[in-house]
Amino acid sequence: LYSEKKEKLLAHYDVIVLNPNDNFVDLMTEKEWKVLLTQNVESSSRKMVQAESFFSLQQSLQCIPKRCSNTPEEHMTEGKDVVFIVHGYGGLVFMDLLVRRKWEVMSKVYAVALIDSEHHVGHQLGSDVQLLAWIKHHCREWVTSPKPLDKPAATVLKKEFPMVSAGTEKHNLAPSSSLQSIFKYFRKALKAKEAINFSRVPIVTRSSTKRKQSA
Repeated sequence: LYSEKKEKLLAHYDVIVLNPNDNFVDLMTEKEWKVLLTQNVESSSRKMVQAESFFSLQQSLQCIPKRCSNTPEEHMTEGKDVVFIVHGYGGLVFMDLLVRRKWEVMSKVYAVALIDSEHHVGHQLGSDVQLLAWIKHHCREWVTSPKPLDKPAATVLKKEFPMVSAGTEKHNLAPSSSLQSIFKYFRKALKAKEAINFSRVPIVTRSSTKRKQSA
């Protein structure tokens, strides 16, 4: 955690952590529920009634959505000069955001790191030539693989953008295993973006200044 925090500070990143899978209110912990159920239990029949009440009540409470939160696809954010790190289902959510807010995403996001992603380009992006060209140049995926970190790991099903090994075969370890490689990818992408922006800035010369003044 320390090295990750240091890496972000050195790169001057503002970090927003999104958890699109956590959209419901948990009003009581499991321990609190158990205490509630075991209080004043006098008979096995009463235990059964209380257990039934517990499960029905717990199920209804799990359906209470958090304020200002909705589906994972709608639980995203806005920004400028943005990079995304998405893991698992997060890849599908990002592709959904890309389709729904195409021009905004393409203009603000300069790099996307997908980790063992569950997205499906064919189903989500279809045959949109602009989107397919954009992800080819702005996305890279780190996948679980027996190969060493960053070694090419393309598959037949996924070949729309570069794919490399996450350096582990375990899905839950892939983010930590590939993190340093991802930040190197972001730094390289940012330098490329800045170089393109710099090349587009008009160079002021004496002759151009004179022409502007005379006009």
